[in-house]
Amino acid sequence: MSDQETQSPNQMTQMKPYLIAAGVLVVILVVAFFWSGSDEEVPVISAPVPVTSVQPTLNEIAAADELENTQDESDVFEGTPEIQPLEIETGQDIEPLPEIVAPEPLDESDDAVKSAFVAIASSPLVAEYLVDDSLLQKFVINVNSIANQEMSRNHSLIAPPEEKFSVYQQADRQWIDADSFKRYNPYIDALESMSTDDLIEIMNTYRPTLEAKFAEISAPNTTFNDALLNAIDELLDTPIVPLPIEVYSDSVMFKFKDEKLESLSAPQKQLIRTGPENTRRIKDVLRNLQDALKE
Repeated sequence: MSDQETQSPNQMTQMKPYLIAAGVLVVILVVAFFWSGSDEEVPVISAPVPVTSVQPTLNEIAAADELENTQDESDVFEGTPEIQPLEIETGQDIEPLPEIVAPEPLDESDDAVKSAFVAIASSPLVAEYLVDDSLLQKFVINVNSIANQEMSRNHSLIAPPEEKFSVYQQADRQWIDADSFKRYNPYIDALESMSTDDLIEIMNTYRPTLEAKFAEISAPNTTFNDALLNAIDELLDTPIVPLPIEVYSDSVMFKFKDEKLESLSAPQKQLIRTGPENTRRIKDVLRNLQDALKE
């Protein structure tokens, strides 16, 4: 395109791709596999202990009733009914009590968490995109931030695209270049390569740890589950903006020309910068996850 111009590095820095990766894509993953599937406590299972009780026969019960009815008011001691001896059959095999094996400690290392993602993904890009350090901690921080309509700029979970953000000029106006949207296509492909059921299973595996880490940074009387719901709702409330999308530069950063778009929260604006088609795909994943978590 002859009119296309790439903006200066200082301007592009203000819309770094890792913001959308850390703030949107990863939170979608978090919503899926760190959700609390159940608040019920797990009962402690112990081996049953056999209990033997001696029950009187029908004849003994009838004799006792007849004796009670024929007694006068004088204190006459007639003795107690004879207890029949309990016969135990021999030669029966007694099953041994099940052996109680203590579970292995949960591996919460970054390698283990990342491997859990990679194992359920059909796309090899998941291994390439996820960072290698402080994954569980960063998951919690990103969820908490988006739930509060903020971005965690210093806690990126996803490696940024190699391509840079760019705009083109036409009739003295600036518009987001379509190539900027295409940078995120493989990220969405990687996300869609993981099934909802697998994500939820991993979520439940690490749920206690995530809840504990969330308690360290959250406001009083808030729960990680609430934050996840708020985060997913925040992203689902993002409008689908048709192309082209006009922006302008205030010499420090790019902003949306439409004041209604510019007034949206930071996570919503980052989602819009993935382009309308990618926004639809991400929201489809969110809705599927939301439906599964409500079952």
